[in-house]
Amino acid sequence: MVAAAAVALGAAAPLAEAAEARGARTAAPVSALPAGAGNEASGLAFTATDVRDLIQRMKADGGSDTAEIAEFEAYARTLEGKGPSRPMPGFGWSTIVRKLVVAGFRHGGVWLSKVLKRVSPKAAKYAGRYGNKIADAIEAVENWGEHALTIALVKAGIPYDVASDLAKAIILIAA
Repeated sequence: MVAAAAVALGAAAPLAEAAEARGARTAAPVSALPAGAGNEASGLAFTATDVRDLIQRMKADGGSDTAEIAEFEAYARTLEGKGPSRPMPGFGWSTIVRKLVVAGFRHGGVWLSKVLKRVSPKAAKYAGRYGNKIADAIEAVENWGEHALTIALVKAGIPYDVASDLAKAIILIAA
């Protein structure tokens, strides 16, 4: 078991170091996200309207998990002040926000367009074209952090600069 962990860490460490080294040369700080994004997540945070738009898109696309849609509807009611102030049993609000982020990349919508306005045009283009691939990559990351998301996106085939921009935007919302 220790050997397996050492192998896993040994394989991941060079990739993380390479990403950090490249990040030191090329990545802009979060405050440098374009389009006047500012450092606030408030403009990127889900609103009840955003959540309901996403729910409609999920239903229109078909095949969406009805339990997940119910969670999102409960969260939208909470955002309006009509729902419980505590999350559903077994889920924290951050878990639901993470699920919303993944669903946003899969299904698009108003919320995703707010996020993409604040990242580079290249990142927006990739997100529009490869939303499912991005969603799969970020869904697989358990401990969301900027570097972990960036590495997952790079492993999924997203260019480093795009992955870095998307990871910064995601962390502004979900962390």
